[in-house]
Amino acid sequence: MKKTLLALAIASISASAFAVDTRSENSRNEEMFAFDSMHKDQFSVSGSVGVGGYYDTASKALYDDWATGLTLAVNYRNNRVVGYFESDFMLNYSTDPDAQAASSTDKHSGPATDVDKAWLGFDTGYGIASFGWENDTALDAIDGAGDNTYEFGASAGDASDAFNVVKFQGSTSGFAYGVSYFETKDNHKASDTGVNGYVGIEQEIFNVYAGYETRDSDYDVYTVTGNVKLGAVKLGANFWIEETDTKLLDKTNTGYYVSAGYAVSEDLTLAAGYAANTVENKNLKDEDESYMNVAAMYTLAKNMDMGIDIKQHLEVPHDGDKETFVFAAGYYYF
Repeated sequence: MKKTLLALAIASISASAFAVDTRSENSRNEEMFAFDSMHKDQFSVSGSVGVGGYYDTASKALYDDWATGLTLAVNYRNNRVVGYFESDFMLNYSTDPDAQAASSTDKHSGPATDVDKAWLGFDTGYGIASFGWENDTALDAIDGAGDNTYEFGASAGDASDAFNVVKFQGSTSGFAYGVSYFETKDNHKASDTGVNGYVGIEQEIFNVYAGYETRDSDYDVYTVTGNVKLGAVKLGANFWIEETDTKLLDKTNTGYYVSAGYAVSEDLTLAAGYAANTVENKNLKDEDESYMNVAAMYTLAKNMDMGIDIKQHLEVPHDGDKETFVFAAGYYYF
């Protein structure tokens, strides 16, 4: 759920870390390891409080799925050493009787807490090199660059939140890059390991990226994403190919998502998107799926916003039911 992530807090680190250092080489070398003793001014706390949830015509239930609750983040910087810790305290409610019954045994149902990110890194001047006990992988930063809607955009199925993430990510002179090694589970023996990364061009008017991921479970992802600003209109697109080749599963998922957003005013943005993908299963009939979504996002104040996103299936595999999904939420940031 995109709005529970503290984008502003992360951006504050990235903006300072990824800026080009114009000092002389000698000056940079002299100050690179001039660290101060730890004190409170090196820490900053930010967060969000949100109320929101989902509804779909299949379950006819309201459910939270980590949208309602409190997110707290702590940023740390001491010269070139940076760190970040983020934790969620979520209500995670549901009016579905089956979900209520499962809440006593399923840690993802009912009130819950979760450490979403915890990493420590070094600002090289051209990017941050970091190790995260739990963190987003590099590809996660750009795989949804073409989504201008609020919640139901589609993108490549990369490993988003992962464990033991070793990452280098940055940008300079309009050129963006990132690479990471990761494990998909917190249990090392039961986990897949993988590598992903991207390169891209970032300009005031447009951004475009190419990314790749591979895991030791014979799973590969190729993606191209981007967006362009045309006055009050912003256009975006995500393209992806996912290949799975194991003894039990041999399939290729090819898809794309295109979206457009229009800033009606400084406070209100309207957006719409269309997604389509085809899953080719070996010795099985192909599965085609498509949907469209429309969204509205409104800024109530500098640190308050809200939005709604409605998704409607147009085509579903095996002539299944064409469902409608709704997500609505409001957030206060501090």
